[in-house]
Amino acid sequence: MSKEEVILHYKASMSVFKKWLDDGVITPADLQSINTMLVKKYGLSSCSIFLENDLLCKETRVIYGVVKGGRYGQKDNQN
Repeated sequence: MSKEEVILHYKASMSVFKKWLDDGVITPADLQSINTMLVKKYGLSSCSIFLENDLLCKETRVIYGVVKGGRYGQKDNQN
């Protein structure tokens, strides 16, 4: 199986399990376990950019941080 086919099979499998998560069939912990199994099954690196892990925590990203005068990136309306 080529690298492209491996990635396609991994992504297709994960899309099914993500739907299950959205439908409440599995838990986020189950999805993480399934992801780990699929990574091993398809021989992907745990550091691959093609993995479905959302490693960014939106609440702590700088773009969502609060600064003086409002949210980050917004100008202060005071003169």
